[in-house]
Amino acid sequence: MSLGFGLVAASMLSAQVVLSRLFAGTMTYYYAFMLISLAMLGLASGGLLAQLAHRFFTRERLLGQLAVLSLVAGISGFVGIMGILTLLPHVRFGGAFNVYAQEFWSLAGIFWCAFPLFLFGGIVVSLVLSHHRERFHRLYAVDLVSAALGCIVAVFLLDASTPVEVMLGTVVILPMVAAILFALAGRLQTTALAAVGLTVAFVLLGTFLTQVPAIAKPPHVSWLKRPTEVSEWNSISSVRVHPSSFFTWSLSGRYTGPTFRMMDLIIDGLGGTQIVKFNGRPESLSAYTYLDQDLTALAHKLVPPEGRQLIIGPGGGVDILQAVRHGRKDITAVEINPLVARVVNEDLASFSGRPYQLPGVDLHIENGRTFIKRSHEQWDLITLTWVDTGGSATALAFSENYLYTVEAYQEFFQHLAPHGYMGFLRALGEGEVVRIDSMRGLTVAREALEKLGIQEPGKHMLVAAVASPHFPRPMCFVLVKRSPITAGDMAVARQHLDALGFQALWMPDGSLDVASTPQPFTPYAGMIRDIITSPDPQRLWAQSALDIAPATDNNPFYFVERAGPARAAGIGVLELQRLVLILLALVVPFLLLPLFQLARQTGRMGTSGWASLGYFSLLGVAFMLVEMEFFHVFALVLGSPTITFVTVLASMLVSSGMGSLFAQRLSRARPALTGGVFLALAVGLGAFLSFKGPVLEAVVGLSLSMRILVSAVLIAPLSFLMGLPMALGMSLIHHRRDLVQWGWALNGVFSVMASAGALYLAIHFGTAVTFGLGIVCYLGAGTLVWVIRRAPVPDTEQEAPPGTVTSTA
Repeated sequence: MSLGFGLVAASMLSAQVVLSRLFAGTMTYYYAFMLISLAMLGLASGGLLAQLAHRFFTRERLLGQLAVLSLVAGISGFVGIMGILTLLPHVRFGGAFNVYAQEFWSLAGIFWCAFPLFLFGGIVVSLVLSHHRERFHRLYAVDLVSAALGCIVAVFLLDASTPVEVMLGTVVILPMVAAILFALAGRLQTTALAAVGLTVAFVLLGTFLTQVPAIAKPPHVSWLKRPTEVSEWNSISSVRVHPSSFFTWSLSGRYTGPTFRMMDLIIDGLGGTQIVKFNGRPESLSAYTYLDQDLTALAHKLVPPEGRQLIIGPGGGVDILQAVRHGRKDITAVEINPLVARVVNEDLASFSGRPYQLPGVDLHIENGRTFIKRSHEQWDLITLTWVDTGGSATALAFSENYLYTVEAYQEFFQHLAPHGYMGFLRALGEGEVVRIDSMRGLTVAREALEKLGIQEPGKHMLVAAVASPHFPRPMCFVLVKRSPITAGDMAVARQHLDALGFQALWMPDGSLDVASTPQPFTPYAGMIRDIITSPDPQRLWAQSALDIAPATDNNPFYFVERAGPARAAGIGVLELQRLVLILLALVVPFLLLPLFQLARQTGRMGTSGWASLGYFSLLGVAFMLVEMEFFHVFALVLGSPTITFVTVLASMLVSSGMGSLFAQRLSRARPALTGGVFLALAVGLGAFLSFKGPVLEAVVGLSLSMRILVSAVLIAPLSFLMGLPMALGMSLIHHRRDLVQWGWALNGVFSVMASAGALYLAIHFGTAVTFGLGIVCYLGAGTLVWVIRRAPVPDTEQEAPPGTVTSTA
């Protein structure tokens, strides 16, 4: 029975991992966090339903019911994933992060399809824990350890299979195998045989369905009509390669030279990079004259060929070809996604010419920000050519893009040689997200320069743009230098820009006439001048018609537009609000309505009774607010989003389980000791928030294995303390079945809403404030548990429940 219970727990967490990867690869990554909400909702509503129907769910019938419910969980997961694939084509995106309002019901239907697996799994978990109080702590340890193992196994499976293959071949099969074990434990031979038959049938059906490419490798909805050359998935992203016309993002409109065959490599259906046909011989690059007539070639005009170059996010390899063509012999390329490097260098080797293996190229598979933090080297040129790793990273690690924060730019500048340049290319335009892209990049650059002590940042920056006929969107290229840009460099830049028809938008001497800037650049020239020269930048950020406040490590939401005095919120915030409505549509029927029935059965509460309800509500909020910051912080240390997710979540689950085991002793301790635990938790979390910077700076230079070990050691004691409160609270009110039900349900309701609320708070106030509010919630819970222990909860004549139920929060 314990093994079957563990398989159900493993299936629920692995489903979160796998579905988040599927959603990030087909609908954009902002939907991945919804899986946490669905899982918490399933656990909470499952436990509530099990408690309300306790006369039906008796211990005598338990194992048979567990077998049936586990089968239903597996089958509903199977049907749910097929329903999701059916609905995906009907959710049309109008652009990055933009879902049309008329597609709301299709989007809601997708999440409804994902929910039943968590609901029936939650009932199974609740029944096992509630009917085996004498083995509760051991079973709860099995629950958390199995969930951690499920997370680890799912991530490794995703490196070899697509999310659909993992769902149909493993995740939905685990509860079915659990059903067999439950039936065998109860000596229910007929049920066991039926479970074996159904399991085999669904294994065969899943194997058959995953042979269909459209099912096994579902495309992003924005690319359904594009022919596909390669379609691959790993635990970081999906990668699809399509034939493309000849272009670059910032190619001069005056280019009349030869064209070359190209392919688009699309990452998670959102980020793209080009692969150009190349035979692999460096001398052949003499024919690729278009590389000289791209706006980004300006960097190579200003940095001599013998200078060292760092390319962050080389993608399809065009930046590498450009560097080699300009004679560079020392090129460091840092690519976060091993699948991108494999597809470009191996799967498409005959087309790409293996750019990552050209002479002088040193490839590192790592997060660009983590690499630069760990490095002690300096480069003459550091380039980021429209690099966006946010989608990939957030899909698993729930982290934003840390390449474009003030702290990141400070680190880039510090790794420049004395006369070196950093160059970044960003979009320029009127559409959602695009309209703030280059502007926010400039505010980040200015802020980083000023934090390095540079008084006149304008003398260190050069901004140019192009509206290429080869690409539908204007692009902006920014060059930044730690030392002032010389008159000689400005002369070289002007010659390059004038010869190829590029438009200067800021020159270090401030000599450009904004009024004479031609279309389509007229709307941007004045704002760029204000961003670079304003004596009161904070006031400019606040009053601007665009949300251009610089992104920081504390608020890394580079693409999100917050509301302000002169602007409305962008679609990213509006979609978050829409997702909250979808969550409410699930919370009302599965939690709130059953609570109305429960309210009619609730006995006298008393002060301590009401305190217990507030206690469990605060715990639901606190856990979610704190968990988010852990993912943000350790994403910078560990680099890989996959490794971050596994390390943080597994460490939290196992350590919280150990804390829950210890909670039984704590419930019998003196109230002062109980209060001391909450005080220790608040102090520990506060210390983590205060000293994370220097501690993690010391850790980031270690080897990967040591970084994983140190991260787990830092997480473990805090998570141990975070595992105490829920089990402690349940032990204090275990004699009141109605309050146990209320505590379970309210913890679930507030956990569900806090998962969305944590993201909203972080976007508007920063991750540190979000984390701090989590600490405050834990202190509030500590105060309430003191009230509960001083004034025992009034007894009731209602029959006590068969045991105590708890949750991972």
